[in-house]
Amino acid sequence: MLFYLILFASIFIAASTVMVYGILDRWFWPWIAVLVFINVFILCLLAYIVYCAFLSFFVNTNKPIHRQNRYFYHILSETAYLVLRIMRVRIHFSGKEHLPENSRFLLVCNHIAWIDPAVAIVLFKKHHLAFISRKENYSYPIANKFLYKTACLAIDRENNREALKTINNAAELISDGVCAVGIYPEGWVSKSSELLEFRHGAFRIAKKADCPVLVTYIKNSDKIFKKPFWKKCDVYFEIKGVVPVEFIREHKTAEISDYAREIMTT
Repeated sequence: MLFYLILFASIFIAASTVMVYGILDRWFWPWIAVLVFINVFILCLLAYIVYCAFLSFFVNTNKPIHRQNRYFYHILSETAYLVLRIMRVRIHFSGKEHLPENSRFLLVCNHIAWIDPAVAIVLFKKHHLAFISRKENYSYPIANKFLYKTACLAIDRENNREALKTINNAAELISDGVCAVGIYPEGWVSKSSELLEFRHGAFRIAKKADCPVLVTYIKNSDKIFKKPFWKKCDVYFEIKGVVPVEFIREHKTAEISDYAREIMTT
């Protein structure tokens, strides 16, 4: 919605400017339309960034988060969609038959680019998907406030006690039906795009929340920022399958992890 609003405003103002020039000079100046369109589009983006900065100014991140602010989540998902459209990304989504109706699930996926969460948030907007990410990603101004308000959680991989708190918080969010939670069990971006070993601890969330694990796979997102700006990029996102609650209840965390990895690689 945001992308199309900015696009419409840019086209309308560019067309109006050309019309005025045509009436005054009795001549059509196509380069003026292009110049005005680009400038208006950039100004709209800057105004949007200023608005987000204004909102973030009033956010206090020192309090523990137990719910998700729907307005902030709407802005986050719209921003993700805006970035993907500007980068001319076309998402191919398959495996929707595995998608649960409610938000009580843990989503796991391979990780090949930093923009992967944006793709998932756009696709799972109605499930209010929140991600667990390394604490370093929460040091960016403005963005860290939005991550906090949308129930995204930081995990300290070097502090087991703090990591356990994050796992418990994530399980609580799922159990209470606040949102679905996403995590990359590899722990970091795979530079080779090959699937890395899973960290079994990520699946303790599903164990504690007593919820299914939605196993997904993303392809081609690592090419988004490697292509020329004007070219399209096809990104493929597939729900490979589900680890059911019954299996999670009866098996250990490592076994759940191995089963999810097996689903992801088939």
